[in-house]
Amino acid sequence: MKIKFLGTAAYEGVPSLFCHCRVCELSRKLGGRNLRSRSQTLIDGELLIEFNADTVWHYQRYGFDWDKICGCLVTHSHCDHLYADDVEMAANGYSHGHVPIRFYASRSGYEKLKPVVDKTDGGAVAVLVEAGKRFSVGKYSVLPLWANHDPASDPVFFAIEKGDKRMLYAHDTGAFPEKSWELLKGEGRFDFVSLDCTGCLALGGDWVDYHMSFGTNVKIAEHMKKEGLADENTVFVLNHFSHNGGQTYDEMRAAAEANGFVVSYDGLEMEF
Repeated sequence: MKIKFLGTAAYEGVPSLFCHCRVCELSRKLGGRNLRSRSQTLIDGELLIEFNADTVWHYQRYGFDWDKICGCLVTHSHCDHLYADDVEMAANGYSHGHVPIRFYASRSGYEKLKPVVDKTDGGAVAVLVEAGKRFSVGKYSVLPLWANHDPASDPVFFAIEKGDKRMLYAHDTGAFPEKSWELLKGEGRFDFVSLDCTGCLALGGDWVDYHMSFGTNVKIAEHMKKEGLADENTVFVLNHFSHNGGQTYDEMRAAAEANGFVVSYDGLEMEF
């Protein structure tokens, strides 16, 4: 499986609009990997995760082929993960000659998608999914798990399998709920794990609920290894960063790499 991180920031992006904090000012100055758009990920050029307001920019920047995308997984209904208004662009009056775009979302996201999808005359399709119930998208088997995030957004994160490869995409969530741990135990070893690190190094104290920070990521990785869900060959990646966490990409790298984690950046490609 080949992973491309199209965007790697939390809602505000880095630098954040209107902001003059140290991280935003330094990121503006340094540029490069310190500049982050909102989180969105593409698997094998075929399976998209999230549909936010930066999707147009990601499409223009990276030039992926929409007709090869079998579906778009949505973790929850917050606008930095689902910007439903832009789905109307799948209608014939805005876009021509494309295959229908299928969105897979839990209840809150589905309810945001459905009235917009209905305006596209079949250009887009909304599919309701539920935590704990596996479904198939193209070549992929997908298991939504309960996330520790705003309950009103019906948050889930995803275990994704293709052939003998398995990955875990855990955004937006804090430390995993126990019922998700129980379900994960039946999944076996993961080759690749992407973890929410909104709080970055969280020098003022770890982020545990709704979002995670680096210290919580370390504990999640340790628990996964203890449960046989990961081992020394599992690739752990940090993703979904906020300027409020307090560090730029450059400042995150040393601590992360010393603990065996990869710090994601916009455009990062990895294969496993």
